[in-house]
Amino acid sequence: MRVAVIGSGISGLSCSFYLAEHPGVEIVVYERDDVFGGRANTTGDGEHCPRIFLDDYDTLFDILRRIAGPDGRSVHAHLRRLRRFSYTHRYGWVEVSHLYRVFAKEIPMGQRLRMIRRPRSPLVAEQHPGANANRYGSLRNYSRLALLRMALSLLRSRSAYTFDGPTRTHLVDPWVRHLTERGVAFRTNCAVTALTPVAGGIVVRSAAGTEVFDAVVIAAFVPDVIPLLAASRLPSDARHLNHTHCKAFTLDLDPAEPILTVTGPAIYCRDGINIVVQPSHHRCIVLVTRAASTADDFVMGKVRDYLDLQHPFRAVRARDNQLAREAVYAASYLRPETVLPRPVPGLYLAGSYLHNSYPVDSGEGAARAALAAYRQIRHAYGLATAPPSRVG
Repeated sequence: MRVAVIGSGISGLSCSFYLAEHPGVEIVVYERDDVFGGRANTTGDGEHCPRIFLDDYDTLFDILRRIAGPDGRSVHAHLRRLRRFSYTHRYGWVEVSHLYRVFAKEIPMGQRLRMIRRPRSPLVAEQHPGANANRYGSLRNYSRLALLRMALSLLRSRSAYTFDGPTRTHLVDPWVRHLTERGVAFRTNCAVTALTPVAGGIVVRSAAGTEVFDAVVIAAFVPDVIPLLAASRLPSDARHLNHTHCKAFTLDLDPAEPILTVTGPAIYCRDGINIVVQPSHHRCIVLVTRAASTADDFVMGKVRDYLDLQHPFRAVRARDNQLAREAVYAASYLRPETVLPRPVPGLYLAGSYLHNSYPVDSGEGAARAALAAYRQIRHAYGLATAPPSRVG
């Protein structure tokens, strides 16, 4: 059988991974951009954001254990425990044992209580009166239910992991290589413009022309899914499309910087600026969420101050992530029957925005949604259970 997967983010790559375990299944992945990875991609402007994996990403970790990384070890083996540093006015930077400082025993209880009690506006621009360049990080984009799900997830997660290097090198390229070696075809700069159900399959119209597939998995971003369904004359009731944008910087540091002597990757968080230092690659990834400004000079000054940098930056790359497909979906989860009210034979949905068993929009949510879509296809088309591949 032939399967088209629309989107090469973690959801699309996960679904392709499961399908590629079955000999005889031909898979084509359509990607509208010129790089793979979706919100895990890396462009000429650097990383989309620091790539952080919580300790309960069970479904995604199972996949990463079965994909060979750059040196032959599994991708999962390249994940490093992320050291967490929190700033205190009395002691300076303090390494904490919990991912979330409000639960960190290293911080005095009085200071943790002040963190909880301190009122904060849902808009960054309202927290800092006067000129403000920050257009990101609005908590008003979150529904109350989404916030509750996030809070419950925070209570479960105590630690996080990351790669000590580029996401493309450690995650996306190995994943694409793994799938390519198993016969999966990838097409970049190839946006899908319409889907037409026909007897026994679905016609996919794209920049490459038209092709017929037995099944299609839409693993694209929500802002791309709804117009695609409209262009295909397939009804959709999905309208609630709030997003949270965040600006990210990829900074190459001078190898002589003292901060690079820290063992392993570490994250430093202060005043809405989150800095993941990757010592082995002499760089850091900065995510600006609720800072006073996202202006380049403002953020660079804060990073220099927080990390006590002694030398000029070797390179500075910035991503505004202003396109809807670059943002984080931050509304209540959509149920598949909301996106596609009437089932279409052969058409399946995947993506972290769908209702699934993981409570935060994340790589784990994307992997779980992909697994659900794959199981539907396996059942509908009678695919035999494939033995899992192992890298070790």
